[in-house]
Amino acid sequence: MIKYIAVTLSLSFSIYALAQDQNNLVPNSSFESIEGKFKKLKQISAAKEWSSPTALNADLFSKKKEGPIGAPVNMYGKEHPKDGDNYAGIVVYSYNNKTPRTYIQVPLMSALTGGLDYCVKFHISLSDLSKYAVNNIGAHLGVDPLTLDSKGDIIFNNRKEFSNVVKDASNKIYNARYNWETVCGNFRANGKEKFITIGNFYNNKDTKYQKLKKLANFQGTQRPEAYYYVDNVEVFMIENPSDCDCMVGAKKQRESIVYHRDFADNGEEISVEEQMKRLTVYFDVESSKIDDMFRKSLDKLAMLLTENPELNLQLNGHTDKKEEEAIKNDPENELLVNLGIYRAKSIKDYIIKKGISSERLITIDAGPDQPAAPGLSMLSLAKNRRVEFIITK
Repeated sequence: MIKYIAVTLSLSFSIYALAQDQNNLVPNSSFESIEGKFKKLKQISAAKEWSSPTALNADLFSKKKEGPIGAPVNMYGKEHPKDGDNYAGIVVYSYNNKTPRTYIQVPLMSALTGGLDYCVKFHISLSDLSKYAVNNIGAHLGVDPLTLDSKGDIIFNNRKEFSNVVKDASNKIYNARYNWETVCGNFRANGKEKFITIGNFYNNKDTKYQKLKKLANFQGTQRPEAYYYVDNVEVFMIENPSDCDCMVGAKKQRESIVYHRDFADNGEEISVEEQMKRLTVYFDVESSKIDDMFRKSLDKLAMLLTENPELNLQLNGHTDKKEEEAIKNDPENELLVNLGIYRAKSIKDYIIKKGISSERLITIDAGPDQPAAPGLSMLSLAKNRRVEFIITK
């Protein structure tokens, strides 16, 4: 019975996704149809139907190309397409407006009907070499195309213009440099809206930003701007605003518990090795943050090392099987890929602050292949997300 339900749900979702794609009013929504020669940056117009509304054209990237316009690696960073082989790229912010913004624009397959609700979605990913991440990224739906004859920013100044800009309800700062995030919202049409334009339509002073450090494992110089890849743009009619499920495709952390075990002090003599074993630290799902409940244990660990200066310690960072699956689904996520070592390093950093020399501590990524408990129950998985301490002489 359980297998039957799972198959039914999967089939229902596939039918929904297919119907949604068929009703999408955005032509060439993933930039897959290419016209003419596509050899360099600033060639968004090579994607059929797409263009830029200003004199400075946006970029187009492809898995079929190499160098500056390649995918996943290109001059701005590294990202696999969300869908198909291609995606676009735009500047949405630059420090002190030194670099003009870029936008992408396309005519819809049919004009919107006044009084009806539409779901607007697109996916973005911050490039690795961007020094800034920002909010206010949205889609403007208008009767006429936006135009600016010069290289510059399209900035709106009144409420009526902003009423046609669809943003995610959270309007968060989009700072993920390793996977795609969804911008999603409802739009009630006034009628005859025919064009969608994606970018940032707010002044710099009204745009929140976050300054980012350069990724250690990516070559190149950071650019003083916020540059985002864009893919899989959708506009489709819905009967009710709730039908625009902006959580579809969004990452949801699974329910979890953080395992902890207290040992009664019955006065028995316990070896240092056994004490170390009992001080194992456990973690939440996909997290390397030390829970406050383990700080007392780590203080005791530091004390044991202080009292036994001849001992060195190997810190084995373990992950659970579900986290291993998450890595396969998101192989560019640096935090997931290195989760075991990050857990071990978080413990190492804590102990070093207690006065223990870093030369006495070795961190190991033990992965998911040495589970402390069998099975995939919530409790078993909680026991497997851990850092264990192995004494080395």
